[in-house]
Amino acid sequence: MNNQISIEVEKHKSEINKWYQFYVGLDIGADFHVAACIPFEKFRSEKEWKRQKTMKFYSDGKGIIDFLEQLGNIRKGFGLDPSDFFILLEPTGGHYSYLVMKVLLDEGYHLFQVENKSVKDFRERQLGLNEKSDEIDARIMAYMGWHKTLHPDMKGIRLVKPATPTQILFRTLTRDRWLLSTQLTRRKNQIQQLFSVTNPELKRAFKKPGSTTVMKLVLQYPTAKEMSQATQEELRKALISVGAKTIATKASVTLSEYLPHTLAVQVPHLIERQTWLIEEALRIEEAIKSIDKQISVLLHGDKDKQISPHPYTALLKSFPIMSDVMACTLIGAIGDVERFSNYLEFKKYLGVAAENKTSGISVSKSRQTYEGVRDTRRILFLMVLVLISPNTKSNLFKHYYDRLVNGRGMSKRKAIGHVCGKIAQVMYSCLKNNHMYDPVLHAKHLGVPWEVKCLDIRMPENVDELEYKASEFSEEIE
Repeated sequence: MNNQISIEVEKHKSEINKWYQFYVGLDIGADFHVAACIPFEKFRSEKEWKRQKTMKFYSDGKGIIDFLEQLGNIRKGFGLDPSDFFILLEPTGGHYSYLVMKVLLDEGYHLFQVENKSVKDFRERQLGLNEKSDEIDARIMAYMGWHKTLHPDMKGIRLVKPATPTQILFRTLTRDRWLLSTQLTRRKNQIQQLFSVTNPELKRAFKKPGSTTVMKLVLQYPTAKEMSQATQEELRKALISVGAKTIATKASVTLSEYLPHTLAVQVPHLIERQTWLIEEALRIEEAIKSIDKQISVLLHGDKDKQISPHPYTALLKSFPIMSDVMACTLIGAIGDVERFSNYLEFKKYLGVAAENKTSGISVSKSRQTYEGVRDTRRILFLMVLVLISPNTKSNLFKHYYDRLVNGRGMSKRKAIGHVCGKIAQVMYSCLKNNHMYDPVLHAKHLGVPWEVKCLDIRMPENVDELEYKASEFSEEIE
């Protein structure tokens, strides 16, 4: 496995350092893509490469075939192979680029991606151009590819191989799950607001009126008036049928006590709205369960389907806190850890690196990087919030956080960011060396005594609240 990865990395480096006959910049859009195909010698003159014609083609099958035919005509005219073309594009964050990328890779073209915002920074800082258009960006990406092969050690441009279909699947599943979870939370909040009008007594009987069992119960008894007409035994059986067996007796007794005194408002429109909100929330829950099953197969494999576990699953799951969704999100973003030459590069990519804010020759303060993958930043913040929670067992990351806050006087918000960076650093070491997380070895590096070899921390009950806070932190830049 490691030998194969090393071979792929060396191949990746050799492809970047190779001289190409044509450099192609590809600006991705929802309906159209714009390509600039520029010969190597044209870059010697700034006027020439900036004036090269571009090709605008539809993002559907016919448009992509037309683009391939144009590349094929160039190949025939110059007697070239697909490997003589260097194609560069930006990650779009969605699926717009997937089809054209797959076709080009299948044809044997050398395809690379440049990190987000790099094109804008290169256009403004290196070329001094403030004008923005799809045609300009396509030409600039072609120029960036040529410039990178001319100066392979240039730090301003970092090229990566496109995500594999498996990696794209990982990222799609976790992003879809996050969007569904966000929608589910919104729907449950709306439902609980309606309950305060249509079923106010539910708060007496249930700690979480927005839970699945309560929503299913309300589908059987949409209003407090209908629920009050049922006997305590009927309510108990109804609760058992919706999966609330452990609390069925107690909850039914409470409802029977308070429902006769209800002042709930009977408004047909509110009842209808309540019903379709509950039905939609239940459909979203089922969709999330389906995604979780698919994530489990990707991570842990399936013998019946001859799917092997992902090699990073066990390594990531060895950390004190790591759910399947967290692991899937991280794997989807990282792809292959061998893409990163050091842990600093890895931390920056995950969005939890610290950088200095400078003014002239002075350094005013450090702040979290503006760059990186937002999904992984959110996951790392969630991990830290769980690890440092007052009710969480003692662990080394919590110890490190306390040292920063109490020992160095660092603000809590800033300390959380530093712990995110520490987790990323340890994670890079584990993935790079194919070693499980070892708290004893970690403690040795931190210079603290530690004897517990394995510590499994479960997700707390208030994980929804922590997820919301982690999402807020991931959007902030200190």
